Amino acid sequence: MTQNERIFLPIWKKIIIILVTLVVFAFQIAIFAFLFQVNFSGSLNIWIYLSIELIAFIVVFHIVHKPIMTSYKLTWSILILLIPLPFLLLYYLNHRSRQLPKRKQKKVDAFLETHQLKNDCIEEVAKIDAKAARIARVLNQTTKFPLYKNTEVSFLPDGAVKFDDLLKELKLAQSYIFIESFIIGEGYVLKELFPLLKEKGTQGVTIKILYDDLGSAVTLKRKTIKEFTKIPNCVIVNYNPLGLNINPAFNYRDHRKIIVIDGRVAYCGGDNLADEYIHKRQRFGFWRDNCAKYTGDAVKSFVAMFAEMWYMSTKEILSLEESSFPANPIVNNGSFVLPFGDGPSNVLNPGYEIFKFLITTAEKTLYISTPYFIIDDDLIHCIVAAVKSGVDVRILMPGIPDKKLAFYLAHYCYRDILAAGGKIYEFTPGFNHAKNIIVDGKYAFIGTINMDYRSLFLHYECGAVILLDDEISKMQADYLQACEQSRLIVEEDYRKRPWWEKLISYILYLFMPLF
Repeated sequence: MTQNERIFLPIWKKIIIILVTLVVFAFQIAIFAFLFQVNFSGSLNIWIYLSIELIAFIVVFHIVHKPIMTSYKLTWSILILLIPLPFLLLYYLNHRSRQLPKRKQKKVDAFLETHQLKNDCIEEVAKIDAKAARIARVLNQTTKFPLYKNTEVSFLPDGAVKFDDLLKELKLAQSYIFIESFIIGEGYVLKELFPLLKEKGTQGVTIKILYDDLGSAVTLKRKTIKEFTKIPNCVIVNYNPLGLNINPAFNYRDHRKIIVIDGRVAYCGGDNLADEYIHKRQRFGFWRDNCAKYTGDAVKSFVAMFAEMWYMSTKEILSLEESSFPANPIVNNGSFVLPFGDGPSNVLNPGYEIFKFLITTAEKTLYISTPYFIIDDDLIHCIVAAVKSGVDVRILMPGIPDKKLAFYLAHYCYRDILAAGGKIYEFTPGFNHAKNIIVDGKYAFIGTINMDYRSLFLHYECGAVILLDDEISKMQADYLQACEQSRLIVEEDYRKRPWWEKLISYILYLFMPLF
């Protein structure tokens, strides 16, 4: 769905939404009148009720004309009119979480504009591969992040492999270490990291650690945070503290996972800094995840993304001068990388747009890996169209889910894809947490974005689109191997699901914007 499509809906869609709204509104008034069986003019309660309904109706009328997806308009309209007070509040919180306060947004925009990175590779890739150039243009137009050559990409197929590699690179740190993680958890990972960071801090290396307050609320102890503050040259900060006040911005979280060392190397993937990601703690069976390591020019964008969130959390402006990056020995090998950040302050929704573009441009193969699959009708229709056009479409989901309700809701989204002939796998050994899209073996996304409403529209996310790189073949081989370990969902078996599971999925679909 393009930006214009979200703003200028077809008239028939508007008519459907308005009709459903009127029917629900009339239905609720009829039920209320029947239950109370009183004259409308003689009851203060009735007038209070009608006033609330009038407010709800005005809000719904406003929602119909907002540039958000049709399915979410319909959902919010029904819920607000059926149960006005709680869902008016929830909508307010969700709506407010789609934007920063104007004063803060101006500061963030000014900061990013001051440190705008240059883009000079799109025309070069256009001479090699027209589709790669189109993918890069879509992202560059919605995020302003540039496309890079002279970058070495290493696909790390498992959290334990990544962690071993990270420890080796941290030992080489000489200038700075930036760590941003949604979750930091107690256990083996911190026991290995802490003495190494302490050694580097003592040597004069600048260490900055940013974690999400909600994501790490249960997993990270205050005692551990205090220990980090005692490390020389180390600052640890939590993003968007929950606190005791009602904060309309609580709904968007820092879901990014970035580690940068000396501006020389960067890591970005689905894994957090916790034991389950490296199989030192078992949760939901075997935890499948992966990551990409970047060496060379593309590291600059990961530093910029970290600097953005650090500024939002501390008001400290980090230097992004060329002197912050070492001389780059990487020579272009014909591949290109475009790292990018996404978040609620970007109304162009780059994650959603690039996912849709990758899906619609697939010609031979489309492989999607995600822990959650809660998407709107437009994305489902794009996937169905790819299947019908002859593309080998595969979606890899967890076999052992971490959130039952989200899993049941994902099952609702299977229906049309299975009916069209798409293949959906559930990873039998355990929980699939990897977030990848691989198209035609030549173009790929890897990062932190789940295929659900929160990742696509509410959270701060990041990742990279990798174009024409040999590592994509390794990513694809790892994906296909995981499919071989998984259970293929057959449409006949899908239709024979227990009635209660179908009912739960059916009901939950109304609440999709809350997932």
